[in-house]
Amino acid sequence: LIDSTHIENVEAVQRLQDSLHEALQDLEGAHNTEDPRRTGKLLMTLPLLRQTAAKAVQHFYSIKVQGKVPMHKLFLEMLEAKA
Repeated sequence: LIDSTHIENVEAVQRLQDSLHEALQDLEGAHNTEDPRRTGKLLMTLPLLRQTAAKAVQHFYSIKVQGKVPMHKLFLEMLEAKA
């Protein structure tokens, strides 16, 4: 589940992921009793969200390279960190 190669404590990250997953299940179970599979559906959207985020970074990076739109310095720093 961990997709970063710079994780020093893999077990701690796995425990965090497990506790977040349990919290999501508890929250969804309490608020959406009519759809017991909602938690799974939400988790299944994560890859698409990551793919969309990567495409957004590529799009903004191409805008930066073309120099068509002025961008705030903080935004540029965040973009460089992701690109």
